[in-house]
Amino acid sequence: MYWQSFLQDGRSRGAVAVNPANRTKPKPRPIPRTPSAVKKKKKNTPEGVPVKVHRVQQGSISSYMRYNAKVEAEETVDVYAHGSGLVKRVLAEEGDQVEVGQVVVHLVDHQLKLAEAEAQVAYRKLESNFKRNKKIYTRNLLSKEAYERHEFDLEQARIRWQRAQLDLDHASVRSPITGIVAERIVKLGDRIGPTSKLYVLVNMKSLISRAHIPGSELPNISLGQPARITTDLMPDVDFPGRIIRISPVVDPNSGTFRVTLAIDDEEGKLRPGLFVTTKIVTATHDRALLVPKRAVVYDDGYPHVFVVQDSTARKIQLDVGFDDTRNLEVLSGVSPGDSIVVVGQNGLKDQARVRVIEGKGLRIPAEPDTTEQERQESSG
Repeated sequence: MYWQSFLQDGRSRGAVAVNPANRTKPKPRPIPRTPSAVKKKKKNTPEGVPVKVHRVQQGSISSYMRYNAKVEAEETVDVYAHGSGLVKRVLAEEGDQVEVGQVVVHLVDHQLKLAEAEAQVAYRKLESNFKRNKKIYTRNLLSKEAYERHEFDLEQARIRWQRAQLDLDHASVRSPITGIVAERIVKLGDRIGPTSKLYVLVNMKSLISRAHIPGSELPNISLGQPARITTDLMPDVDFPGRIIRISPVVDPNSGTFRVTLAIDDEEGKLRPGLFVTTKIVTATHDRALLVPKRAVVYDDGYPHVFVVQDSTARKIQLDVGFDDTRNLEVLSGVSPGDSIVVVGQNGLKDQARVRVIEGKGLRIPAEPDTTEQERQESSG
């Protein structure tokens, strides 16, 4: 009775009777671990400022006289018509490549064709008459004066026919050179004459530049002297050249004389009208110590480089000679094979610890993310 009343009372209150013998101890709740409690495992990364290096090598370097100039075409031709008439066809546009003798303009030629045909018929007629008269003359049935008069008439008819052929041929305007159309002036339907300029053609294979050099440098200039031509549009490209003409006269107003240089541009990258820097070679050192200009830092106006040895960067002052667009000639300060810093030298201190990074670019190895590492260790 007692247990029945107890069970009913427990059900009514929502209680559950538990046998004490079957009761287990609760598991202790895990204590949150703070970041300071996590033992950090860092990778052993080498100490020092990351840099890239380049070994000093020997090579050829030259001294130059630099002058500003512009590219010109040695062959620049204005195309004119020999005859007169209306333009029927325009066959070449700006930028087109044309060959010597290629037809670039056709004129209306109907009357010219008729005139040529008429002159041909007249010549054929006189030629036939002359052959008959020649037979008569050989039989002494025609005087010498009459025979010569028929001969001259035939020659005049032949000349008139040739002139008509020439006029018909001039209805087709042809290119006088092999080159590229730099400018087209003629338009369809224009009435042109012998004084009408139709095209401007340039030969891109014969490019030159003209430099005006102080008269004091005249003894240092000679025919065939090598040169290098550069332009800001292609700063990494040097075009070889040579002196082909030297003016013997010094301009009294400017005190300069003109030098013409031929430019070797096999790939056709340059264009007439481009401004260039002409560097005339005055001397060349073949076995010079070369240091890239990008490795040089200046301190109080003096050039320095950082030489890496045993993971230490030493700041070395240089004594330099010739220089070009990429390199400096070093007379003293470094030796062949020295490793000099070419990336990462800005802000570098003397005797600083460095570590050399290989490969393209300067990529600094990053440390692992601390929060992610702690999360992995806490879950483990």
